[in-house]
Amino acid sequence: MLDPRSWLKAAQETDEGRKRRVDHDCGGGKTLIVSNGERGWSAFCFRCDDQGFKAKPQPSLAERIARRRAEQEQDERIASSVALPEPINTDVASWPGKAAVWLYSAGIGIPEIARLGAYWHEPSARVVLPVAEGDNLVYWQARDPWWTRKTERPKYINPDVNKQHLVASYGRGDPLVLTEDVLSAFRVGEFTEAWSLLGTNLTDQVLARIIRRGGPVRVWLDGDAAGRKASRRILKQLRSCGIDAERIETPMDPKKYSRRQLPSVIGLNASPCPEDA
Repeated sequence: MLDPRSWLKAAQETDEGRKRRVDHDCGGGKTLIVSNGERGWSAFCFRCDDQGFKAKPQPSLAERIARRRAEQEQDERIASSVALPEPINTDVASWPGKAAVWLYSAGIGIPEIARLGAYWHEPSARVVLPVAEGDNLVYWQARDPWWTRKTERPKYINPDVNKQHLVASYGRGDPLVLTEDVLSAFRVGEFTEAWSLLGTNLTDQVLARIIRRGGPVRVWLDGDAAGRKASRRILKQLRSCGIDAERIETPMDPKKYSRRQLPSVIGLNASPCPEDA
């Protein structure tokens, strides 16, 4: 076990959620990786082939309640406006590792992050995804990249607006693919038109938009029980209006498929949309 005196200070000076290489007292060169995690600080030295860990002090119940109350008040302030939360940090290299990895794991790299308009919002510790119609900002989602089912914080926060008529729309072409989340719609939108329903409900207002648009529709929601149930309900809505609608059923979410795989899953050739070519 590494002596904490040789690495702990460097780990504590590292931003939470990030890791970095530093010198170790065993010799020259940055052979030591230190990290600041949610539960503690850790280190590993390649030359020593050894590691270290120190748990962070656990907050008291009163401290956890006070922190959660402060977070809720901040979330409510941010959600009171459709304006994008500020400050806006688009320098991905300065983001916490978890924030960037959340996007990378959905097949969204640096160029795609810029096209998507995603950014890091430090005060809320969330990745913000703007949703626009034309040149107008109409909505946004802010995702906690550390979220788990055990997390007290909500997975997403968003502006308190009527979103019955809203979708996050990307790409052009047929078929129109309906997805649950923004990242899935963005990825599918590389090859055809895709709308995120911002959830699993097809509202009457969005259904009317689909009817006006015309053309075939493919419903590609997440493969969990909730997604399968919602897909059946949405197919029934679409078909009752005479729309050519089919379900795309896959074990993974749309955003988890590669650029090579997506066209064949959708039933297209491998050419990207004209606007992305």
